[in-house]
Amino acid sequence: MTFTGYTNKTPSPNPALRGKRVAIVGAGPGGLSAGIALRQAGFDVKIFERHDSVAGVGGAILLNAIGIHILRGYGIAVDDIYTASVARFKSHDGVQRVLWRTEQELLDKARVPGWISGMMRSEVYDRMLTVVPDGMIVTGHEFTRFSDAGDEVVLHFANGASYRADLLIGADGIDSRARLQMFGGGEAKHLGIAVYLGWCEIDGPSRDEMVLRHSDLYQLGYAPLRYRDKDCFEWWFVEPCTPTQQAPEDPLSYIKERISDFESPVMDIVGATDPDHALFRWVVKYRDPLKTWTQGRVTLLGDACHPTSPYAGYGAGMAIEDGFFLGRYLAGANLSDPSELAAGLGKYEEQRLEYTNKMTAFARLLGKVFHEWPKPLRKFRDFMMNHTGIPDKQISDGYTKDGQSLLKAILEAERQSR
Repeated sequence: MTFTGYTNKTPSPNPALRGKRVAIVGAGPGGLSAGIALRQAGFDVKIFERHDSVAGVGGAILLNAIGIHILRGYGIAVDDIYTASVARFKSHDGVQRVLWRTEQELLDKARVPGWISGMMRSEVYDRMLTVVPDGMIVTGHEFTRFSDAGDEVVLHFANGASYRADLLIGADGIDSRARLQMFGGGEAKHLGIAVYLGWCEIDGPSRDEMVLRHSDLYQLGYAPLRYRDKDCFEWWFVEPCTPTQQAPEDPLSYIKERISDFESPVMDIVGATDPDHALFRWVVKYRDPLKTWTQGRVTLLGDACHPTSPYAGYGAGMAIEDGFFLGRYLAGANLSDPSELAAGLGKYEEQRLEYTNKMTAFARLLGKVFHEWPKPLRKFRDFMMNHTGIPDKQISDGYTKDGQSLLKAILEAERQSR
């Protein structure tokens, strides 16, 4: 699918829409989610994107049941998305450490067969764009700064254009200019890990489970997905990485060498990957958590306020959730009224800030445990993980319990609003 409903012409705000004008900077999954949710709540929304089009690049991602349920609520087709029914965490040589347990009754209520779904990033964008109206996305507008005009906020762009709104949402990623202007902070920090994302078409491996495998220093995870009506797998390789470490010339051979003793079918999945078109690498960075995301008529979402390590497997999902909750808590508000705006944004932060900070902190901790500990501690770590229930409890407390509680809250709110 190709979405052509862009405009590169700077819109002129309609004075008759005062109190309803929302400007979003960044057309990633979080920005699109906020745009869809706020438009469905009755607001006049413009999403400003610096590129000339919107497309998902970088391979596959994971979405959990919360994200899938939210997309369905937007009117997006999701019932054909393939979801693994089982998720396991294992040692590289096959010792099972954690079996993810999700309440089946909860999954049934949310109408999803499992907790984790693999999707190509481009497909996530394509599906979200099906419910975005023509003209809502304004391309070719690189946001540079905002100015507070008291009763409205003014966005300024590199092309000299400007736009007036009642609310600005910074969804412009880890290097967010909105965040930098609000809170400073300079460059993002190096997390100490690099990630390779790959995908391939392959028959043979079980399509009923997502599996994470760990050796002494490396993680290799994989999950089934459907892409272009074909059975595929996405996979990810995580390794320790210094700030100056260069990418290998032959990344696929580099990865194979490091996972040569991993239990099957890891080598089969990695070996079926086209390194020229289906393998991506990035060095992970992070920022310290914020105590608030809002200043006056400006707030943040997604990586602009809670960039997360791949150990969360949840970056796009949390951004989609942010957009959903902005739509929920601002619905019915007159955004030109400072008290109504502050009340809605206050509820948004109350719902999201502590939850996302906890998720990102736990993901950073796991990265340190698996990739930064010295050799003696790693041997102790692996013994404890292979022979005790500690990892199972950590995963349950760190991810599963809070995620399921959030989905329950969404389902209950929907039930009460019927």
